[in-house]
Amino acid sequence: MAVQWETTTILLEQLQGSHDDAWQRFTNRFRPPMLRFARRCGLSDAQAEDAVQDTLVKFIEAYRLGQYDRTRGRLGAWLFALMFQSIRSHRRDDARAPRQAPGVIDRTTFFSALPDEDQAHQAWEQDWEQHTIESCIAQLKGEISPSHFRAFELTTVRSVPAAEVAAQLGLTRDAVYQARYRALKRLEELRSQFQGIEELAS
Repeated sequence: MAVQWETTTILLEQLQGSHDDAWQRFTNRFRPPMLRFARRCGLSDAQAEDAVQDTLVKFIEAYRLGQYDRTRGRLGAWLFALMFQSIRSHRRDDARAPRQAPGVIDRTTFFSALPDEDQAHQAWEQDWEQHTIESCIAQLKGEISPSHFRAFELTTVRSVPAAEVAAQLGLTRDAVYQARYRALKRLEELRSQFQGIEELAS
């Protein structure tokens, strides 16, 4: 049975209306990569949580004022700009804070200092794309049969030859190719829907 799937476009539309749980669903969808990025930029867990919450609140305020235009940039780019500002603010606060006592080990971070915007954007894109693909693959797994998903996984992710996959799963080689093709096509559709660009790409 297919797992319920909600496009980001629909979710954004619901944020404009009176759907009480739309904000929570939006947060659940995009909070993980934002937290991961904040931590990579050197924030503590508590600071990362604060930075993400600050970013999400600023986004929803701007969105409801009509300041987010999908034709001028992806959702991820908007969130990055807000997120980078928030992280920069927290890092400035860190710089003004008293230094740690001798012998206390600093937390390990991806950046020893706040990165420039280009570096930060590259790191953001990596985290955002990883989260997108993971979310879409999880959805795909719930939509297709286990054998077809396994055929897709083995041929695409693990690069196992189609003939070997066919023998392992009890399918014809043509069935393996078809399963892989359909899975990749659906995955691309899900990716566009998750990014909120499906209408722009059509």
